This record gives sequence, structure tokens and C-alpha cells, in this order.
Amino acid sequence: MPHSELILYIVKLILGGMAAFSAILLWNKTGESSWMCIIAGMVISYAGTVYSLLVEMGILSVDVLRLGSLPLTSLIFAVVPPVFFILGFGIMIANSNSGK
Repeated sequence: MPHSELILYIVKLILGGMAAFSAILLWNKTGESSWMCIIAGMVISYAGTVYSLLVEMGILSVDVLRLGSLPLTSLIFAVVPPVFFILGFGIMIANSNSGK
């Protein structure tokens, strides 16, 4: 792994870890389903970053489960966080429209 790529992963891990930690703290404070979805998306996104680093370093392999030619775990980490974000924002929009 090139030095610049390692620095990028370290920055992603530090900032993503801070965001995920803040999201977990918020998770304890809120009970709203919209925020729960956004927090879940953030935590899964951070897990995807950690997973990508472990694959890049050769600690984990992506060849175990595949959906066609795509690694299933990589596909899940790429698709699930935006789905949670969309769901959370959709719930927020629906709640704001129902209040009028």
C-alpha cells in the first residue's frame, strides 16, 4: 500500500470514527426513527471503511461470497448506508409534512 493511500485511510478512520462515535452518542439521546436511520447509515458507512482497509491490507478476503462478479460484502457496504440515509430523510420529510 502506497504511503499516500495509507495516510488517506488513517484520515478516513479518524474522522469516520469521530462521526460514528458522535452518532452512537446521539443514538442514546434520540428515539426518532428518522435519526435512527441516519445514525445506522453512518455507523455502517464507518464499518465499510474499516472493512475496506482490512481488505486492502490483505487481512480479509473479498472472494468468499459473490453476487455475480461483485463481492457481496463490498456491495452491502456501498448500498446499505445510502438506503438508510434516504429512509431517514424520507421519514423527516413525511413528519414535517404531516405537522402542517
